[in-house]
Amino acid sequence: MTDTTVSPIAATGTEECSRSADNQALKEKVVAAKNAVADLAGEAKRYASHRLSDGKDTAVSWASTAKSKAGDYSDDMVDYVQRNPYKSIAIAVGIGFVAGLILKRR
Repeated sequence: MTDTTVSPIAATGTEECSRSADNQALKEKVVAAKNAVADLAGEAKRYASHRLSDGKDTAVSWASTAKSKAGDYSDDMVDYVQRNPYKSIAIAVGIGFVAGLILKRR
């Protein structure tokens, strides 16, 4: 019968090779995970930038529409006051009177 036991020195060398291979595989996985996270972060940044740009465009559009409508209402009010000066004065006095009553009660 032959002795098939492995010497402790040979076993240690085999374990070190196995650990080295495991460490190398772990390093490769870490690098792959790091690259995946970097790619995901870049994609999230591009998405957020696109959404922000869309939001900014929408806000500018709404502001432009509001400004245009305010100008139209202002022009309509000026026309009304010029066509009905006494009626406009009566309306302003009535609003002032009601506002005075409300403020006086406080």
